[in-house]
Amino acid sequence: MRIALDTGTDVGQRTARIFLGDPRCDQLVLINSGWVPRDSRVIQARDFSGVDVVVSDGTTPLASLIGRSSVAGAPLVFWSDVPTSELGTAAIPVIVGVNVGSTLADALLTHPSSQPVKGDTVHVAWTEPGSPHRKGTPIAFPDPVGLAWSQERGKDRFVACRDDEWAGATTIVDGESGQRIVGVADLGAHLEALTLAAVAFTAAAGSFEPGVQSTAAAWEAILTEARNLELDIAVWRSTS
Repeated sequence: MRIALDTGTDVGQRTARIFLGDPRCDQLVLINSGWVPRDSRVIQARDFSGVDVVVSDGTTPLASLIGRSSVAGAPLVFWSDVPTSELGTAAIPVIVGVNVGSTLADALLTHPSSQPVKGDTVHVAWTEPGSPHRKGTPIAFPDPVGLAWSQERGKDRFVACRDDEWAGATTIVDGESGQRIVGVADLGAHLEALTLAAVAFTAAAGSFEPGVQSTAAAWEAILTEARNLELDIAVWRSTS
């Protein structure tokens, strides 16, 4: 598999290392000048024709990447959140919002221990950088994040802020069988990079139709890829 990577942040550099640690990566094409990991499979090139997927940590304008990916005929995986309604149509899959809050947190709901059924109450939560909240809704994350005050951002969706390097995502499902909590916690940049890499492999496998879209169509496949990339998932159950 040939992967093109547009990177200018720690998230992108960590994503590159994840790609290079996977046997499916035959070549990594770095679009930007500058940082280059020491690996014989890495090249730097502006032209990424012939690649299987284009991945960006959001440092290059999306419109430019869409045009170049369309010429290459490769799906584009973009880390930042972008309103899909503002981007029009695309002849290739353009997947945006490939981050912990917009992708990994929801993908956790497809875990066998988390999958909700009719009548269950579901809460989805994740962390973002910022000053920790001093009030709100207490949400349980795996250690070292732990219990954190969270603010609601949309129906049954909560965000907790962290002022350190740690991050997490969690799903809480309550129903007749009791409560199930499925969550992850790790270095924030690593969780973001792992999410980006998991969606890249999913897109390269053909899991997305052409068009600008979120990751919602492939959350189960994304979580499978994340687990293949050694995402450590914590599961907690209580019976009613």
